[in-house]
Amino acid sequence: MNINKLRINLAKARMNKGLSAYELSLRLGKNPTYISKVENGDNLSIKVLFEICEILEIEPKTLFED
Repeated sequence: MNINKLRINLAKARMNKGLSAYELSLRLGKNPTYISKVENGDNLSIKVLFEICEILEIEPKTLFED
């Protein structure tokens, strides 16, 4: 699994949905900088990954595709 690909795809999916990292963090009930930190290298739990996918209305596999 390529973590960098996940981070890139997360940012793309978030922007395609028209959400800032700040907005997505708040929708998750997290610290306002949470998504920015994830996109820049912090850890991401599977539970939160699925929550993000639900908010972005995407399948989790989308974040791992080339």
